[in-house]
Amino acid sequence: MTRVLISILNWNSSDKTSECIQSLMHLQVDEQLSVDIRVRDNGSALDQLAKLKVLEQSYPSVSFDFSTQNTGFTGGQNHNIQYALDQAYDYIWLLNNDTVVYPDALGLLVQEMESDPKCGASSPIILRLGQPEIVDFCGACHEWSNIDTLRPNSLAEAPKFLETHAKTVWAVGTALLLSCAAVREIGMLNSDYFAYYEDDDFGARLVTNGWHTRIVLEAKVEHACFEGDMFQRQPYFFYLLTRNAVFFALTHVPAAYRRFLRVRYVTRSFHLAEKLYGLGHAAKAQACLLGLSDGLFGRGGPPKLGRTLPFWVAVLRPLLRWWNTR
Repeated sequence: MTRVLISILNWNSSDKTSECIQSLMHLQVDEQLSVDIRVRDNGSALDQLAKLKVLEQSYPSVSFDFSTQNTGFTGGQNHNIQYALDQAYDYIWLLNNDTVVYPDALGLLVQEMESDPKCGASSPIILRLGQPEIVDFCGACHEWSNIDTLRPNSLAEAPKFLETHAKTVWAVGTALLLSCAAVREIGMLNSDYFAYYEDDDFGARLVTNGWHTRIVLEAKVEHACFEGDMFQRQPYFFYLLTRNAVFFALTHVPAAYRRFLRVRYVTRSFHLAEKLYGLGHAAKAQACLLGLSDGLFGRGGPPKLGRTLPFWVAVLRPLLRWWNTR
């Protein structure tokens, strides 16, 4: 019997979690596959907790676990990953609570991983929630020379892309099935990231340690992707995105491409901050620059906002502005 734990992280979005669980009630899996669902609440507000308690009564087959604090995507999922390891599961499916799962998705993912003992992770294609004709993810790999990500432009291009980059493909964490054997070897999600880039990091660690990731094009999950103007996101988003991009690069960019690496991230981050300042988002710009500083000095964990900018950042900002406009 192959055992899978489905791990759902909830934070102030119990209605979405309810829709996700409803879709999981229609999973179609082989009789040799044993599937359990575990919801981890990540320190939600009292009104959301009340909704989740009602949901707990509605789904007695689903396990619920409650935290008094928000430990981020990494902390919340690591809690369930550790549970999966302790309970001797074979796989753990990290599933965003704002997803709707197609009935055969999990079975197809497990089938792919069972066919290849060195497959450490697999992912379905990610479709736009309510607009399944829009494909938001069908594979990616890191392009170290430009410190960028390569992705197929369409689902039609995906098979060739995945074949060409078979040894270096990574997957987003939206619906990521992990091999517990791989996790035992390379470790859980890096808690320093808190949220964002932890999936890049895990995928890169798989490659470094001789594992690989597979994208199963026949498996499908719909996801409520953020569709608004990125510049309307909250300050913590710009802090984490900037800091964790630096974390990831300083950890994983190969030696051949590391020349002026810190300088490149400093200029990128200041460019984004200046754009935010120009749009009147001073708090977001400051969050971005704080993220840059913490990333360069290896300070991880939850977002730390509202601080005074470091002296070197305050000095460098006008110099870079002058350099870019001269």
